[in-house]
Amino acid sequence: MRVLPNYCRSFRELARQVWHDMSEAEGFKLPRNEDTTTEELLLSLARKHKGRGLDIKAYTKKEESGNGADWAFWFTDSTWKGIGARIQAKRLFADEGRYKSLFHQSGKQKKVSEATGQLTPNQCETLLSYGDPSDPLNNLIPVYVFYNSDELKQNTAFSAHTQIAWWSLCGHPFTSPDWGISTASALAIKNANWGKNDRPGDFPMIPWHCLVCACCWDDRPADPSLPSLVGHGLRQLYGDSEDDVPAIADLGFSFEPTDNAPKWVGLLREGRESEESLDEEMDRLNLKGVAIIEETEARDG
Repeated sequence: MRVLPNYCRSFRELARQVWHDMSEAEGFKLPRNEDTTTEELLLSLARKHKGRGLDIKAYTKKEESGNGADWAFWFTDSTWKGIGARIQAKRLFADEGRYKSLFHQSGKQKKVSEATGQLTPNQCETLLSYGDPSDPLNNLIPVYVFYNSDELKQNTAFSAHTQIAWWSLCGHPFTSPDWGISTASALAIKNANWGKNDRPGDFPMIPWHCLVCACCWDDRPADPSLPSLVGHGLRQLYGDSEDDVPAIADLGFSFEPTDNAPKWVGLLREGRESEESLDEEMDRLNLKGVAIIEETEARDG
């Protein structure tokens, strides 16, 4: 009997683990950066689903270039159709109750701006504008992922978030640890009051497991495959953005799974013999880490 992964449960459990680990690190006054948490997430997902219909491959550059802060995830299925997300991860600083590096701009980003000829006043603009000019049909959907601790419950905006009715449609209301990982569209961050609105509640965000939990939404995709679920969740996430930001279609990305995978996906599949080429491709796309999350067995409709 085949055992297929329950993405909704897995993503939710990982969020609770991050909540616990972030809270414990704060209690011990120990640092815990975003890259460490991202890498541990992938390890936990791989460990949990080993031999159970989900395969994880990941690679992190040893040296950064450009702003080097973004990860790229490719969610794919047994037909190799997939959908990608370009991810900027931020952690909640408990002592201040904010994501204090949300509007960060580095000297390296200024160089990226000069190289691309595009204005990139901070990481958000970089995330939105840094596509793949050689393959515009395959630009990754830009999102923010936030790593939170039990300090989030002290924010008055938290109780307001939980009042949204559809957030209890998955069978039980979300408890605080479900917010260990949350996500927001890059457009929502761009529309915030730059340099000031960097606290939970200053912009719309959702628990990250809603990217794979169709029960979070009023309508559900007919196709239950992983890339279809993720595409649907990302579409709903962007549908929660404000009206006065640029139209989604103008940004040059699609929420539909495609068999036109980025070049780095093929290189990552090839393994160690392609690491040099993979480094070069990640340099070109200004990426620090890449990951493939692949559903290896077809699901029943």
